[in-house]
Amino acid sequence: MTSNAEISPILTKPSTTSEPAIVTFAVSDPEVLLAMGEYPEGQQRTNFLVTALKIGVLSLKAAKGTLDSDTVRREGEHLMTQLGERLNTWRGKLEDRVTNSLSKYFDPSEGLFTDRVNRLTKADGELATVVQLQVREAQQTLGKVFEQFIGENSDLLKALDPSGDNQLVATLQRTLDGVVQAQNAAILTQFSLDNKEGALVRFLSELRAKHGDLTEAFSKDMAAVVAEFSLDKPDSALSRLVGRVEETQSKLTNELSLDNEGSALKRISVMLQEHQRVNVETSTKLVDTLNAAVQAMQVRRQEAARGTQHGLEFEDSLAAALRELVAAGGDVVEQTGATTGVIPHCKVGDHVVTIGPEKIAAGARIVFEAKQHASYDLARSLEEADTARRNRDAAVCVFVHSARTAQPSIPQFQRFGNDVMLRWDAEDASSDVWLRAAHMVATAISVRAASHGKKDAKSFATIDGAIERIRKQLNGFDEMNTSANTAMKAVEAIQRKAKSMEKDLMDQLSTLQEEAAKLKARDEAAE
Repeated sequence: MTSNAEISPILTKPSTTSEPAIVTFAVSDPEVLLAMGEYPEGQQRTNFLVTALKIGVLSLKAAKGTLDSDTVRREGEHLMTQLGERLNTWRGKLEDRVTNSLSKYFDPSEGLFTDRVNRLTKADGELATVVQLQVREAQQTLGKVFEQFIGENSDLLKALDPSGDNQLVATLQRTLDGVVQAQNAAILTQFSLDNKEGALVRFLSELRAKHGDLTEAFSKDMAAVVAEFSLDKPDSALSRLVGRVEETQSKLTNELSLDNEGSALKRISVMLQEHQRVNVETSTKLVDTLNAAVQAMQVRRQEAARGTQHGLEFEDSLAAALRELVAAGGDVVEQTGATTGVIPHCKVGDHVVTIGPEKIAAGARIVFEAKQHASYDLARSLEEADTARRNRDAAVCVFVHSARTAQPSIPQFQRFGNDVMLRWDAEDASSDVWLRAAHMVATAISVRAASHGKKDAKSFATIDGAIERIRKQLNGFDEMNTSANTAMKAVEAIQRKAKSMEKDLMDQLSTLQEEAAKLKARDEAAE
């Protein structure tokens, strides 16, 4: 981007002197103006501009390769201090803004949302007023309708009034009385023996014609009926019935006896026994098969745990993470765990990252050692890290322990000279920040070694302090993320509850409007 700044320096003294120099220039670049606007006019803005100019001069000198170690250390400390202050300031402002916004809308005593809900739902609120108005109008409309059709002065009550000269009631009463009397007379006539054409007389005549005298017929047939129910007569109905019952009982006894080989119960018993035998054999075979499969699985797990398969999977995961990490920076990742290094017959050093040509330490090598084994403590890890650096001809070693098998002595993130120890979980994306920090520290150490050699080794103490401050700032970011996520979850829950309440209120209001419209339509139709 082309700068829009117009600079016209005016120096009151030569620039080679140590006396202060007054520089006057006009700035029109939007980004610079925006940054200046954050400071009030006066000494604070002057200090900010002097610091920015100094950082720019140091950056230009660093680009030319003239930045010395003392300046880097001093300016690095000053920059880290300002960075921490700015981060703390912005974190406080963010917390204040979130707290004020939530309090403004959702404070239980003075929040806008609570006040609005109270005004809607209280006894004399807007919602109650609307409901009472609709109910009052419906009651008035229904009262008018009832008064018109069934009131005291309605035509219906006048027509149904039993008192006075009501011709409708008198006519109905005379008609019903006449019909009831006629029906009673007709029924009595049909069941009277004096009426030779009545239904009762005709029924008795037909009965005598078909069956004769019932008393005589009953006397004649009684002996035959008694004979049919006697067991002394072999061919009587009762004897035949008893014989068939005894025969059926004998057949059932034979079919339900286990002593009879051809009975149904015996065949069912044999079938069930055979089926049980087959089921027992099948179950036994299935249990044997499952036991064998479980034993084989346990053996494979034990062999895998004793072998190197778990370690190889962890190495592959670390290789994939490193490729994704250094892809944008132009570095090259090489997986070297299966090849021999500088030391004969030695394969220590799983991955080598070569710094890209665009950086100061171009060509420098960083070895990464992946270890998913519970037997490695800190001392043994440092010994193997030294071997890995020598074997892969690297200046720095990053020793990555699996978070699942690392011993308590292994730190989360710490530098030991040219070695960096850390814990990393391949299945937890949140732990990638430690791997990124380790890569940054290793790159910084490589740049330092390439720029100034071993004569500046004492200044690594400053780098260690910066690393520790970076680690603390990263922990602060974790706390900020946790607090922000908690606040966002609370806001989302409140929003969901508010939407649910709003939907319920709108549904109830729609129902009231529909019922009111129906009542109005009925009233208009009645009029």
